[in-house]
Parts: sequence; structure tokens; C-alpha cells
Amino acid sequence: MKRISLLVLLIAGLLFSLSGCSLFNQGPDIQNWQPVASPDGREMIFSTKVDGNFQLIWFDPETKERKQITRNDYDDWGPDWGPEGERIVFVSKRNDNTDIYSVNVDGSEETRLTTNSSQDVNPRWSGTSKVVFNSDRTGSWEIFTVTLPDKSINQVTSSSGEEGEEG
Repeated sequence: MKRISLLVLLIAGLLFSLSGCSLFNQGPDIQNWQPVASPDGREMIFSTKVDGNFQLIWFDPETKERKQITRNDYDDWGPDWGPEGERIVFVSKRNDNTDIYSVNVDGSEETRLTTNSSQDVNPRWSGTSKVVFNSDRTGSWEIFTVTLPDKSINQVTSSSGEEGEEG
């Protein structure tokens, strides 16, 4: 049941993304985007524009305190807070390539988790050592996992119907 719920969540995120709700579409200027609550529900992280690029922001709704997590010249979005509340996974578009990264909540120890030239998006934690995400690296949008800390990639779904192929 847990696996089905996760699959439904990932597919819904993909459909939401492909339906036109994107940071890069025309429409009202986006300032604060894609909030995600901490595991204890007391804090949140979201993307906001800083000097023309989307960066990740830590926010305490009670005190209104904000701290910038990522600081770079690229767009960072789509955060998901790790189950232990210490790390975040997110999407970043750098050098015309969209990949999955992780970072500590304080902004330290940023790590690139995927390095494929295709688009890797919609990262979500699955336990403490695995991240599920969508990628078009096979020519169609599929679900993959990256296992930490070794960064091994596994293809979970296949448009051909043969689930669980290595990717």
C-alpha cells in the first residue's frame, strides 16, 4: 500500500509539472514557491527569487525568521525535507542540465546526486537512504531511485511494462 501511495504521489507530481505549472511558464511573477514542511511540522523550506534566481529558503512561520540555504547563480526548486530533518533534496538547473542535489538544512555539504544529461526532477525521500525521482533519461518519463551514499541509480518503472530495470 505504501508503494502504491508513493507511486500515485510521484505520478501526480509529474502530471502537475507537465500540465503547465512550472517555474518557467508565463504568468504572474512567482516569488515564494513549492513549500514543504519539516518532519515535525514546525518549519518549512521553499524556493524564492534571490538576485534573479530561485534559491531555497528555510522559514519559521511562527517567528517569521528566514535563512537562505542555497547561494548560487542557478535555479534551485522542488525541495523535499529528509525524514530526519537534517538534509534536503532539490532540483537545480545548472549548465543547461537539470539534476537532483542534496544539502544540509544549514546550507553546508551540497552534493550532486544525479549526473545524467537528461532531466531529473521531482525528488522525494524514501526512507533515510533513498530518493525517488522522475527522469526522461530513457526517452520517456519514468520513476528512478538514487541510493545514498553511493549514488547508485535504479529504474523503477518502464513504459514497456517491465518494471525494475537497471538505469
